[in-house]
Amino acid sequence: METLSAVLPIVIDCLIACLLVAIIVLVIKVIGILDDTRLLIDNIIDKVNTVNGLFSVIKRIDRSVNGVAKKLVDIVESALSKVPTKSKPSDEEIELDEILKGRK
Repeated sequence: METLSAVLPIVIDCLIACLLVAIIVLVIKVIGILDDTRLLIDNIIDKVNTVNGLFSVIKRIDRSVNGVAKKLVDIVESALSKVPTKSKPSDEEIELDEILKGRK
């Protein structure tokens, strides 16, 4: 019993030292993984910002093309509205003309 009480603290101390070394190794690996993750996230953020810049350029081009197209449509519409069109009179207009001719 005396040998067990003398050896057991030494065994527990060795196990605690091994556990401490394992924890230190795991913490170092986690720190490395977190650094890699940070670099990956920074890279993704840079790429997203690049794509956002591209989308803003596309948005500006779209607005300018839309404005030009709208002006062109307005010009064509105003030109076509000035052209007189001879339309076929409807049935109601023909009937109204006949009634008015009958009164005279």
